[in-house]
Amino acid sequence: MEPDRIDDIWGAVDPMHWRSTPCLRGRAANEGDVREGRAVFYVDGPSTAIDITQPHCAYFQDEDSSAIPVAVIQAETQDGAKVLIGYRPLSGGNGICTLDEIQLVRDFSAGDTIDRRD
Repeated sequence: MEPDRIDDIWGAVDPMHWRSTPCLRGRAANEGDVREGRAVFYVDGPSTAIDITQPHCAYFQDEDSSAIPVAVIQAETQDGAKVLIGYRPLSGGNGICTLDEIQLVRDFSAGDTIDRRD
């Protein structure tokens, strides 16, 4: 993949237009989804999408105890194990974490938490 294309796919997410962030809905990711920026990872084997509305506002708790605003674009589990989340920080880039490492919210300005399966 060309460097410019990677920057385009994983660039900053506009907090006013986060709802238009490319994401997966209702299915597990494949390699093409990652190449196109709809997913951060794919599982080589059986995987199941988790029922979380996407894209979804959330805060990722990093190792420094900072809450980083992110757009959740993917949620999957393999064989009922931990739920893995693919996300895009608003500042750009991407990341993978477990469901326990994020806090879902209604909106970035609201800051209120909601049920993890909203």
